[in-house]
Amino acid sequence: MSKTNAYTVISEQNDHNCTTVRAHPRNETYHVVEYADEDARDRVADLPVGSVVKMELSRAGRRSNVWRAESVRPAHTDGGVTDA
Repeated sequence: MSKTNAYTVISEQNDHNCTTVRAHPRNETYHVVEYADEDARDRVADLPVGSVVKMELSRAGRRSNVWRAESVRPAHTDGGVTDA
């Protein structure tokens, strides 16, 4: 199962590489705990709370509500800058 959507960062990446995001417009919360590669992990690590990104998420194992970021693309930041 894979989901591509716009997400708002609601908690920055912690020491365990977990970032919490909220989907638009449904307000569902996802805990991103795995990353497709170092580039995806680094992109998420650089996002401040309030940033909006486009992500493709897939389930990380069988645990509920933990996800793997397959792709990460900034949509716009808390400063209103859009990514072309």
